[in-house]
Amino acid sequence: MVADRLVAVGKVVKAHGVRGHLRLVPFGETLEGLGAGEEVSARLPDGSIERLITVEIRTQRKSVLFLSREVRTAAEAQRLVGAEICVPESRLPALAADEFYWHQLIGLEVMSVDGRRLGTIRQIIETGSNDVYVVQEGREEVLIPALAEVVREVNLERRLMVVDLPALV
Repeated sequence: MVADRLVAVGKVVKAHGVRGHLRLVPFGETLEGLGAGEEVSARLPDGSIERLITVEIRTQRKSVLFLSREVRTAAEAQRLVGAEICVPESRLPALAADEFYWHQLIGLEVMSVDGRRLGTIRQIIETGSNDVYVVQEGREEVLIPALAEVVREVNLERRLMVVDLPALV
């Protein structure tokens, strides 16, 4: 049996309070279905994995406050700063045909409609209106808005995104 791949759904950016809360930055909307009593994995910066059982999870502006059974003090929470919170890929809800999870897009090669290689998606920035793909080729970086009129094709099998960049004025 093949193990279910762990997918990062958020990152611990700081400890919060004295009871062991973690402040997370979610990756897209992937934390929305997570509730009390569910198991998640914390992938620490050194690559080690720790299992956490959710006690409380609540949205606070653009971040999420997370409390687990295993982390009960500010010092224990501080040790997890920088960790990614992960769930098995099979636990993510199915998406519509034209929707993608961030983990599916990061690493895709990006080409323009005229065949120029622009680079690889290294990061996704969540803005108020639309996401922005950070595409890097060597030291060059291009920011591409995640809009239907710009993103013409996403082919996960070929690991390719085709974009029609707007002309600079």
